[in-house]
Amino acid sequence: MTGFLPNNRQNPQHSPVARKTVLSPGDAMRRNRVLPPAQCRDNRAKLANLRNLIAAAEREYREMTLELDRLNDEGRVWLVIDLIHKTALASLDLGAAIMQLTGHKAGDAARALADGTQTFSDIHTGAAGVANGSVSGTEFARTLAQRALAHTPAKGAGAAYAKGTADLGLGGWASIDSITGAQGRSAANARTAEAGVEMAAGLVQRTADTLDTPAAKRVGAAAQIAKAMASYNRELEAAFNRRLETSGGLMATKATFQATMQRSMARYRRDAAELETLLEGCL
Repeated sequence: MTGFLPNNRQNPQHSPVARKTVLSPGDAMRRNRVLPPAQCRDNRAKLANLRNLIAAAEREYREMTLELDRLNDEGRVWLVIDLIHKTALASLDLGAAIMQLTGHKAGDAARALADGTQTFSDIHTGAAGVANGSVSGTEFARTLAQRALAHTPAKGAGAAYAKGTADLGLGGWASIDSITGAQGRSAANARTAEAGVEMAAGLVQRTADTLDTPAAKRVGAAAQIAKAMASYNRELEAAFNRRLETSGGLMATKATFQATMQRSMARYRRDAAELETLLEGCL
């Protein structure tokens, strides 16, 4: 009779399970990469500052590049001026020597003009070099001694011999400095050959001045031509070397500056891109 018994059993009751719910707005903002207003303002300020910095760097990059190019172009102009200057001095020296060699009556006046012009040029160039540090005080003192010797009259065989010997000594000193300062073996060999020509010409000229005869004077003038040609060749090469040195320094500075600025601007742009990504989550 169990079918008529009351069924007192109750359906099973399921107790509610506590569910973990995210109710924190801060956690939601962090999870969705939403920045708080204060941080947004800071990042916007940083981004604006970076953009200004990038613009300033690009402007400095352009201006410095143009300035270095301008200096390089000016160097070409000064090379032409230097060549004209050296050629004019050499022309005066050679012209005076040729006039003396041919026995022209204005030969002595031409020699005085050539020596005076050379002295003025050497003193002006040497003083400017000492002022900017490109010429040492010793070199300038030697130049002054050489130019003073050129204007010193030699009366008598003994005085002419002493003057010629002093000129050989100063010239040899300058030649040694030129040889030791040459860059590379070929340049040193060229300086050595020029020093040999100047030394031989100086010996001939000293002997001619000591004898003090018309024929000896012509021989001395021929020796002066050889010295002038060797000196002109050395001065031309020195002018080109100065130009190459200046141009090389400018190009090296330009390359270093460009590489440094390009790295800096790439870093600034990368930082700006990261800030722009962060600002996309701002309210």
